[in-house]
Amino acid sequence: MSTTIQVENPTKELLNNLKANYNSKTYDEVIIALVRKKEPSMYAKLSKDKVSAKEMLKGLRDKSDRK
Repeated sequence: MSTTIQVENPTKELLNNLKANYNSKTYDEVIIALVRKKEPSMYAKLSKDKVSAKEMLKGLRDKSDRK
């Protein structure tokens, strides 16, 4: 079963590029690869800079703290 979806031209161009980069035969393969691609957590990304968890949380506030 196939479904038609509408995308803007720039998105279609990106899909074409990804299709070539992934050596995929279909857009479906590209989309599945992107969805399954595991990204590191935000903590993992930030920890590359050796920022402590305490430092990362320093500027965060609860909703009740906002004015």
